[in-house]
Amino acid sequence: MRWWPVTVVALLQGCEQRPVVTAPSAAPAATSATTRWVESRSAEDTALLEAPARVLPSPEGVASIAPPLQARIVRVRVRPGQRVAAQEPIIDVLMPEVLHAAGDLAGEQLKVEAFTRRKSQLEALKSEGLVRLAELAEVEAQLATARADAQAARATLRASGVSDRQAEALVTGDGVLSLRTPTAGLVTIVDVVPGEVRDPAGKPLVQIVGAGEGRLEARLPSTPAPGARFSFLTGPLVLPIELVSVSPRFEPTDGARLAWFSAPADGGTLPIGATGRVRASADAAWRVIPSRALLEQDGLVHVRQRTGEGWTLVVVTVIARSGAEAVVVGLPEHAVVAAEGSEVR
Repeated sequence: MRWWPVTVVALLQGCEQRPVVTAPSAAPAATSATTRWVESRSAEDTALLEAPARVLPSPEGVASIAPPLQARIVRVRVRPGQRVAAQEPIIDVLMPEVLHAAGDLAGEQLKVEAFTRRKSQLEALKSEGLVRLAELAEVEAQLATARADAQAARATLRASGVSDRQAEALVTGDGVLSLRTPTAGLVTIVDVVPGEVRDPAGKPLVQIVGAGEGRLEARLPSTPAPGARFSFLTGPLVLPIELVSVSPRFEPTDGARLAWFSAPADGGTLPIGATGRVRASADAAWRVIPSRALLEQDGLVHVRQRTGEGWTLVVVTVIARSGAEAVVVGLPEHAVVAAEGSEVR
């Protein structure tokens, strides 16, 4: 049976069970032999809606390796299907801009040391009256300039993930820098060969996918009913999931709303990259009754529930309805209701 969600004010206020409201008569109304009465049934496992969904990888579970600046590829250390540990070297590169910055930093640091020594000497001579103030001021200006140039070089290095110690090794060594993976995982893409020159704006050189906690994204045709149970159907698998949040914005293309789900807190994982469908199922306490049993009075929805030899008017909350049947909250187990609520005699 296919269920179409309905929008009712009660759904936005939560699906709490409402108290039974009886007809204003002093005693229950009498039943009639001409009225058809039907027993409500449990809505457990009744599908309220289905929507397309896909499993998104965790941001911490995927790494794309690319050079921060233009680079020439010296060596590729990994192959597709290879498992790597966090901070493991992936690709060796030569980046001219980084090498220039490392050289500038080394040179400016030497200037800072020299000007600092000269300043100390002049300050000692100043106390004896042997140095002009202008000479000391000139050395201080040169020292400030050297420090500023060193900071500029250091900024370029930091933007490339290079520390002062690594910069020193680049200057004294062969200039090769290893790009490392920030996360452990499986190498899925290697799109580079030695000798290539690659720009940072191009495609990633290597992609690594780790375990990470996946998150399911679905396009729901309507807001799910509070209390509904959710599952993810992908191939032969049916996995329980939990609702995380629903976007407050309707998608302009089809009026759907994006919703996100996670694996249950008690265990289980979502297969990264899998696609399928999210199914919202009714709670076991909800009841299925004929749609024509519903009566709208004073802004509320009622049904006529049989009580002994009579009946009473009960307020219910409509969760969903199809052409013939409706899922409601507010009826007890095995409740018997009038199949045609408006034709009780």
